[in-house]
Amino acid sequence: MNGFHFRRLKSGIWPVYLLLYFGLNSFAQDASCKAEADAQQLLMRTPHHTYSTETGGNHSVLSEDIVLPGGVFWGTGGVWRRSTTSMQAFARDTADSVKELRDCRRISDEAVNGIAATKYTSHNQASGGDATVWIARGNGLVLKSEARFEGRLISSRYEYSNVQAPSNVH
Repeated sequence: MNGFHFRRLKSGIWPVYLLLYFGLNSFAQDASCKAEADAQQLLMRTPHHTYSTETGGNHSVLSEDIVLPGGVFWGTGGVWRRSTTSMQAFARDTADSVKELRDCRRISDEAVNGIAATKYTSHNQASGGDATVWIARGNGLVLKSEARFEGRLISSRYEYSNVQAPSNVH
């Protein structure tokens, strides 16, 4: 996934990979990135529902991703699609990609929706992108992320309870 260009993956679920994208370059994983790498790997092994907003210019785009062992789904504007890639394949790709995370910094401890979390930032020299991620202190799951790239901001929040496949998949 090194050299990944910022575009919608053929599967359609790119918000899940924003954390990976903003931490990739050609060096070995920085030891300071262990917490983020572990959280990203855990995210891809855990059923979750992601709600994302991309803003840039004069518009905003809302999207959602649902990642389950039985399927991966992405939706926007109330229309849901099933990905051609499985949760297991995303987990394998994530495990390979996080080995190359760089320049991660622990910023502070903050609560996200009442859950104690640690806030981390990273910067990618090659892309010029910056990312911030909030990781739950109790279970190590990603709760929230923000990524800035080419004048765009992508904000995502992650939920882990009662995650179910959408009923209206096209």
